Amino acid sequence: MLYRLTIILAVLTAVAGCGFQPLYGSQTTNAKVTVSLEQTYVLPIEDRVGQIVRNQLLDKISPKGLPSRATYQLSVTLREQKQGLAIDTTDSTNRYNLTIFAKYKLLDTTGKKTIYAGSAQSIASYNIVSSDFANLAAEKNARKRSAIVVSEEIHRQLSVFLSR
Repeated sequence: MLYRLTIILAVLTAVAGCGFQPLYGSQTTNAKVTVSLEQTYVLPIEDRVGQIVRNQLLDKISPKGLPSRATYQLSVTLREQKQGLAIDTTDSTNRYNLTIFAKYKLLDTTGKKTIYAGSAQSIASYNIVSSDFANLAAEKNARKRSAIVVSEEIHRQLSVFLSR
């Protein structure tokens, strides 16, 4: 028992000594990240999936509303891919993976200089059944779930970048 406690204390001391800081902790960098994100204008993104991603990003990045004087601009481009997964005995595909790929750039105020660039992706699966309406609803739901995950990943990556 004492041995385990000693090891735990040693690990905690090592982590504290290396300068590790939690991204969403109570340190002042949290306030710095929040302020930097709130000064980011998310440029419009094409298509319905782009609207979902942009709205999710706006909710996370600037929950108080669009910035009056943005320091940064966020440009996002999306690409979607649908891939058949499962094939039944009649050679019909009955399960799909829907993948959304996002490439983004954090630009300066003018929109000409790239400060940071990254990518994110999300995969959502859905089943194909005999009802066309159910298939459309399942695909739409998978698309929305994947778009939400992509926006969360972009937000996470930007937060880590801006915390430096």
